[in-house]
Amino acid sequence: AFLDHLVIFFRDQALTPEQQIAFGERFGALHIHPFIPNLENHPQIIRLESADSGPGQMAYQSNTWHTDLTYEAEPPMASILHGLEIPEAGGDTMWNNLYAAYEGLSAPMREFLDGLTAVHNIVSSMPADFMEQSWAPKQLQRLQEITPPVEHPVIRTHPETGRKCLFVNRNFTSHIAGLHRKESDALLAFLYEHAEQPEFVVRFKWRKNSLAMWDNRCTQHYALVDYRSKRTMHRVTVCGDRPY
Repeated sequence: AFLDHLVIFFRDQALTPEQQIAFGERFGALHIHPFIPNLENHPQIIRLESADSGPGQMAYQSNTWHTDLTYEAEPPMASILHGLEIPEAGGDTMWNNLYAAYEGLSAPMREFLDGLTAVHNIVSSMPADFMEQSWAPKQLQRLQEITPPVEHPVIRTHPETGRKCLFVNRNFTSHIAGLHRKESDALLAFLYEHAEQPEFVVRFKWRKNSLAMWDNRCTQHYALVDYRSKRTMHRVTVCGDRPY
């Protein structure tokens, strides 16, 4: 079901952190995030918690279409998100189908993209107000030392299904290697807009103890920040391999 549907949902799963970790480990080793704080005594779990009044300061990275951690040489294969505190209204998550996005391109465009690679860089996700701070250069240097930029194919072949999919995203793809910057910017803008068409998207309404598991190799996701109360989620991330 996971490989067929890309994202699968489970309702009414009252999991402890230990149970969520055990579930994630059935699919592979669990990733430890290099920057986002982990749940105390459970380094495999990221606690995504908003302010009491709604989205927190990190929301800028989640309310845009993105694929997690593509700035790493081996991006994760899956993420498993558990809803603990859910707003009365809002806070849905959307996923898109990057197989469908690739298949929806014209044959000449697919042929052109097939041999290209793109640079993925964590710095690409930094907002303007971050970049303007006096301490930003030192922090950027630290980020680049821990996770230097990497190149991934623009069109990825899924290692289990053998299907091709688009593999660029707004948060972390810096540019397409070998193209002039204006060419790269124009092409990426087209590909982002193409992949975000509603026809490629599913939208999930959270309830307490809902669980979503998605294939990070062939989807992007977008967490809506249209809520005005507490939202708390636990995420475990399953390690992946190098895209080809």
